[in-house]
Amino acid sequence: MTEASSPEAANTSAVCPSCNRYVGTASRCPYCHSDAPKPFMLRVLRIGSVVLAVAGLALLYLAVTHRQMPVQSIGEITPLMNYAYVRLVGQVPRDAYVGDDDGVIDYIGFNVKDATGSLRVKAYGTVALELSELGLVPRRGMQVDVAGGLMVVQGKDPELRLRTARHLKITEPQK
Repeated sequence: MTEASSPEAANTSAVCPSCNRYVGTASRCPYCHSDAPKPFMLRVLRIGSVVLAVAGLALLYLAVTHRQMPVQSIGEITPLMNYAYVRLVGQVPRDAYVGDDDGVIDYIGFNVKDATGSLRVKAYGTVALELSELGLVPRRGMQVDVAGGLMVVQGKDPELRLRTARHLKITEPQK
């Protein structure tokens, strides 16, 4: 092998400064254990990949937090949509049921009806208490925009569980 074709001559940044042996991308020489300089392009690639990953995560976060969920019609809900997070828009056919235990509200349930069907919406615990405190308990004839997790069990009517009070928007009754 000639001197020009050896790895040491081809890439001097991958050569140990002490023993003059090829170490590749290692930061420490495996032969003499002295510190070897890291190739410049390797440092650029490492920093660039971290910057690109952080920028990608930031863009993904912005895309997810600023998107509008599409409205799902109640009639199109299938058993395959169990645990799906959906948004429904409809009218409340009767006043919400408010369950309390020793004066503390722990359950709110109401139906939402659109042109394709009807669905039960439930809120438990702190979500129900927060809805009550904010005055967001739906009454008959109100138009609601609600988002939550579906519970579709074979042989039962599907239900929507409200996970946070800010995912319920109420407009006044239509005349």
